[in-house]
Amino acid sequence: MKKHWLSRLELGGALTGVLMLTSAGLTAGSAAAAPRPAPKLLPARASIVSPAALAHSLRLGPVAPGTPWTFGLVLPSKNLAGLKAYALAVSSPGSPQFRHFLANALMLRDFGPGASMLHALTSYLDRQGLRTRTVGQVLDVSGRVSQIEALFSTTLTRYRKGSTTFVAPSGAISIPSALRVAEGIEGLATPTVQTLARPLPNLSARLIRVMPRSRTPQSVPAGSSASTTAGSLTVTAQILSGTRTPGMAIHYLITATLNGQPDPNATFAGLAGPLLGAPGFVDVTATNGAGQFIVDFTASQSQTTSLSLTVADPAAQVSATLPLPAFTVLGPSINTCTTFDGTLGLPKGFRLICPWNPASNAVNTAMNAGSLVGSAHPPARLAVFTAGNVVNMPAADATRFAHTFHLPPLHDTLAYVGPGTCTVSTCPASVMGGIEGELSLDLQMMETASPGARVQIYASGSLRDALNQVITRDSANVFSISYGEGELLEETTSPGAQSTWDLLAMEANIEGITISVAAGDSAAYGGALNPGGLPNFTPQPSYPANSAGVSAVGGLEAAVLPGARPAALAMWGGNLGAELPAPILLSFLAMENMMAGGGYSTLVPQPAYQAGLAPAGTGRGVPDFSLPASVVTPGYFIFIDGQPALVGGTSTAAPLFAGYMGDLASAIKGRLGNVNAAIYGLYRADPAVVMPVSFGNNGVYPVTAGYNAATGLGGLNVDQVAAGMARLDVSPRFAHSTGTH
Repeated sequence: MKKHWLSRLELGGALTGVLMLTSAGLTAGSAAAAPRPAPKLLPARASIVSPAALAHSLRLGPVAPGTPWTFGLVLPSKNLAGLKAYALAVSSPGSPQFRHFLANALMLRDFGPGASMLHALTSYLDRQGLRTRTVGQVLDVSGRVSQIEALFSTTLTRYRKGSTTFVAPSGAISIPSALRVAEGIEGLATPTVQTLARPLPNLSARLIRVMPRSRTPQSVPAGSSASTTAGSLTVTAQILSGTRTPGMAIHYLITATLNGQPDPNATFAGLAGPLLGAPGFVDVTATNGAGQFIVDFTASQSQTTSLSLTVADPAAQVSATLPLPAFTVLGPSINTCTTFDGTLGLPKGFRLICPWNPASNAVNTAMNAGSLVGSAHPPARLAVFTAGNVVNMPAADATRFAHTFHLPPLHDTLAYVGPGTCTVSTCPASVMGGIEGELSLDLQMMETASPGARVQIYASGSLRDALNQVITRDSANVFSISYGEGELLEETTSPGAQSTWDLLAMEANIEGITISVAAGDSAAYGGALNPGGLPNFTPQPSYPANSAGVSAVGGLEAAVLPGARPAALAMWGGNLGAELPAPILLSFLAMENMMAGGGYSTLVPQPAYQAGLAPAGTGRGVPDFSLPASVVTPGYFIFIDGQPALVGGTSTAAPLFAGYMGDLASAIKGRLGNVNAAIYGLYRADPAVVMPVSFGNNGVYPVTAGYNAATGLGGLNVDQVAAGMARLDVSPRFAHSTGTH
């Protein structure tokens, strides 16, 4: 876990409990109504949270019997084949149904739950003394804990995992035969959520202190390693990257031993030395069990230099300083950075390496989105997921961000608070802080891409519950999600989560709602922990980015030249996946988010829009395309809790893409739905709709020409994509809807 920011929010073994059903991608089928095959029943017994997760948690005791509790039954579609076919047709350029979206009432009429099954379920639950309410594709069931326990022959129990508590059934539940016709069961466990943001709240603590050359230890040759010993502490620094593309991050692997043994208590304590231009920004990962961590940073001007690194062990009260191997930065010869000084809470006179900001170093300029963002159109209508009821502070941060950069402020509303939502009374402060920071980041990235947008905030302990609400309310054009978990881990702890999500995503696509999801920050090993909190290093993409019904947005690092123009793009994390030995890479991934995610799904088949681009025989490839996400090359300037912060992660990329698609939807006065088929089609016709990526390796998949599971198609060339998508269809929108859009 990152020491200066909560990067994993672990409340239990699953986002929520959901059961059964095979996975479903966007595949061809008949849109005509067809007889529904015999339903696939839920099992008689099932584990909502894996036994391994419970075995590695401390049991605190049962939940009080009179405690109110709500769970959800995810209902099957009465016409799943038709649902798949229409979701495919409405998203495919050239189809007669392309962008002929359905309003929620018509979508549910054609593809929602069947009336007879719903009546049977509600009648049975009424007889058990439970209250029911149908919301879209979900039947909410409410009662007391004692009633829920009797229904499922289990005991809802409180557990502690680390510093976090969660609630889960004490073992496998028994599912009454009357309920086994449901697609899944949601909400019998309080959630596990993983934000994908990587903010560094304390900017001043991470600035490189520029010292006189005489105070810097003698530098060592480029490409080598350096070592020093102070008392019982020995520190070695190995350069992982020498001459780089202009402005790319420099990486060092630091190894510390105490009395000859790996020192897991060793921490970064400072970096200093002669540096031209604006100081760089240091990003330090947590120390692994072998006493190792990574330092990565960049600089704003061309130079070759060495800096001195200080490592300390507070427990042993010892520290050591050594010269880092020399590095070369290829960059502009003039200082093009905005001065962020004491007016924003930084030490006076200090300047950053031009982090992305809407003024002097705009990511909109770098990714060629200026025409779209600057065009005259109604405010975009966006939605965003959060796991906690934390709106006030993030909204204040977004307002300050807009004021600082002279943008029209966002208009945000808390649209929904669902079961399992973290609050100050149910989740510890560390968890609430991480959720709050994630929402601050999301809102400010949306403000960057879509100034003045109308943003609806959906708070829930379950991604699936929140998506069902977005579909039911049917008032946002784009839904952004910066949360995720490895697909195999999610399926293990929530059996059937994938297929339930895919069903809901197809319903959203049919309504014309675009879903933007962060591709993950754990390289090719999405969710690098198993349900018991132990290393799980099976290559896997992140859920729900692996769904065929969403746009999975990957991460880049950029070498920025004057005028916010990228000299080159690389996968966020560069070549760390190739430069670090696999055991070391995996040890860091098990602790925190540090590299753009990607891979091929084993749960979701390859969608038609990737055919001929992604390798044959693979599942759904993640990501689809990428936007800048690195913390230090150059990173994003935002506010968190009113303080300046530098942030990164694919959590920045997903809300940016959501804002761009929201702008485009408003500009064409319509909706876009699942945009993947359109964007892949534009790429086939003209590869210039994406910007090439120079290099990168996520531990399994390298950056290559064409599609790859590290950066997808490449860096999104936003204005070209937007222009191409706007030309795809000029027919009236929502020809099959009620006009409520």
